[in-house]
Amino acid sequence: MSAVDEVKARLDIVEVVGGYVPLQKAGRYFKAKCPFHNEKTPSFYVYPERQSWHCFGACATGGDVIAFVSRKENLDFSGALRLLAERAGVELHSDGARRQQAKTLQDANEAAALFYHSLLQTSARARAYLEERGVDSKTAGDFQLGYAPPGWDSLRAYLTARSFTDEQLLEAGLLVQGDRSPYDRFRDRLVFPIRDDRGRVVGFGGRVLPGGDSGDGPKYVNTPQTPVFDKGAVLYGLDRAKDAVRQSGVAVVVEGYMDVIAAHQFGHRNVVASMGTALTERQAVLLQRFAERVVLAMDADEAGSAANLRAIQVVAAAERPSRTAGRPRSLDIRVVALPKGKDPDELIRAEAEAWPAAVGAARPVVDHLIAVVSAGLDLAEPRDRSRLVAEVLPAIADVRDPVLRAHYLQRLSRLARTSEEALRLALPRRAAARPPEPEENQGESKAKLPPALHAPREAFCLALLYRFPALSELGMALDEDLFTLSENRELLRRWKRQEGPPGEDSELRAQYETVMALRVPVAETAQAEKAFLDCVRRLQHARMRAVKEASALALAEGEAGVRPGRVASIARARMGAGNAEESSEDGQAESVASQLLEDMEAGLRFHRSLIEGIRPEPNR
Repeated sequence: MSAVDEVKARLDIVEVVGGYVPLQKAGRYFKAKCPFHNEKTPSFYVYPERQSWHCFGACATGGDVIAFVSRKENLDFSGALRLLAERAGVELHSDGARRQQAKTLQDANEAAALFYHSLLQTSARARAYLEERGVDSKTAGDFQLGYAPPGWDSLRAYLTARSFTDEQLLEAGLLVQGDRSPYDRFRDRLVFPIRDDRGRVVGFGGRVLPGGDSGDGPKYVNTPQTPVFDKGAVLYGLDRAKDAVRQSGVAVVVEGYMDVIAAHQFGHRNVVASMGTALTERQAVLLQRFAERVVLAMDADEAGSAANLRAIQVVAAAERPSRTAGRPRSLDIRVVALPKGKDPDELIRAEAEAWPAAVGAARPVVDHLIAVVSAGLDLAEPRDRSRLVAEVLPAIADVRDPVLRAHYLQRLSRLARTSEEALRLALPRRAAARPPEPEENQGESKAKLPPALHAPREAFCLALLYRFPALSELGMALDEDLFTLSENRELLRRWKRQEGPPGEDSELRAQYETVMALRVPVAETAQAEKAFLDCVRRLQHARMRAVKEASALALAEGEAGVRPGRVASIARARMGAGNAEESSEDGQAESVASQLLEDMEAGLRFHRSLIEGIRPEPNR
């Protein structure tokens, strides 16, 4: 049994899905309002017998437990599998030694966080500093703030007494190697545990306290890069902010720890910190899992730097895979320039409405760049207008949306007093991926083709794609949601991205080998194309049949307890009104009537597909 199969075998899809959305028992299955789109009537069903799920509403998709977690957490296949493997207690082949190493370092960090937090009450200076900054005790506890004592080996002695070795603590970044022996990295500092988006302590930030022994050192000391901590891939506070970010669709990124802490204390829970760095591509990828929009709260100097803004626009424009949208998309990044001399901490505490107003006034990066650059120029001068174009045009070139790009070109045209056509000709070119050219049809073979049902259909489709490059155009058009198994979906994605075979340590390797071991008794491209289309058509029929069966089952379950004739009368009224909603006090009858119409539509689609599938081709 492969690791993927073992993960699925150990987990019950009802339990996993039920952790995200309340499920209601309905006969042999469970139903709920779909967690992926808004709806009034439940159209989301979970099937324990098949360990699968399907949305019959706007999503019109389904899959296995990995597909659900991938879509819900906005993770790729590997991320969703790793998350479920941890829950199931399954060790993935690719993660064995690395996971053990990461767990040891995370355990050391967790123990260090407890040690520092327990000492916060012993430091009058640390408590006085927090009180001066307006941090209450509850917030300090929520963020597990701590105090590192001034001794050179206080933490070292504490952790080595708990079976951690110097080598492990050095690797975790908790110790620094001295001339004679390791010593504590954080000494006489206020300590901020840094957690990943899943709440695991991966590093620390330490701030010098007024009047302490570290007065000559840097104001902040951070954990260096370690196997579990990469500053450019972590956002401080995301573990506590992600639910609020999901609900609002907006993440606000500030610079420092205290900014995040103040925001959360005052109820602005969608705020995270980049910890003093410019927003990185990896942080943008992380944010895109939870947010539709990102607002960067920048001080006046940073927000006034054209170079900074252009760098941010490059990150904003990059298209990344989106599990919810079904296609790559860019991230809507906006900029808010804080008042001169004010940081978010001060602005949040100064006035209740000041912070929401500032965030609400945030402008898209290109809009802000145009305002910043043009403010320092005399646009009556041709040279200054030329400079404006030189500064702004590269950022416009990064805008992928053609409507937005046209809008910005029009705006720049007015400001620079030049034609849009001239700007469009000067626009830096972006390399665009060309779709593979279809091969010329070499004529159809009249040989009888072997039926695709001789092999599992999903795997058979993949086997044909891997073995016949000429099927690339058909394969690129294949909807991955047609596959039920997440591992087959991921192999299709990899094939579309023209990636090579999964490595020996990949969890996909076993499924790839299963696919490649299939007997494919076709030799010519024309035969392979017919076999592929036949296989896809059968997969489509199977999906429609499953939809029809599930719809009929849901209808039968729903009709129980409804007065005879009531459902039919509501359904007829809706059909006569073009499916318009009819007000009724009988909510259950309304729901069943909706299901009846959906069942009829599913039946019509299924039978139409069967008729089209057997219709003879016209004589040539």
